[in-house]
Amino acid sequence: MKKVFSLYILFIALIFGGCQNEDNSANTVGEHNNVPDYTPSSEDVEDMHGEIKNKERFEEFLNNVEKGNKDSIRVVRYTEEGDPMLHDLEYDGEVIKSTTDTRRDKFGAGSISNATCTSAEIVETSERTEYVLEGCDNTIDNIILVTWK
Repeated sequence: MKKVFSLYILFIALIFGGCQNEDNSANTVGEHNNVPDYTPSSEDVEDMHGEIKNKERFEEFLNNVEKGNKDSIRVVRYTEEGDPMLHDLEYDGEVIKSTTDTRRDKFGAGSISNATCTSAEIVETSERTEYVLEGCDNTIDNIILVTWK
């Protein structure tokens, strides 16, 4: 009888322990929801699955970097589900400060990463053109934008 009672107590403890873990995971989801909504700006460069809006502004930013003129820009890439991932680039006349914010991606890790890079380069292939950051102090996804031919 003691063995049955002990097993019963152990079973109840496991159930309560499992319920508590579910509560903790719910809190993590709640924290993800505390990220402020993204409000698009007319200045933003938007990449909606290869369809680029405001590409002229992006080219203006690249020209300013090439000439050594200070400038800043936001590139917004959308996930397949439509979640915005923000990539802010600020050129101070010498280096490009890159901040990538993926906290609004409901299916991703949701983080903010920073890097300082020395330049932005254009890499062309027969299928696409990639705009990439070079000489970065952190290992990051250095692709800023991709256009398909």
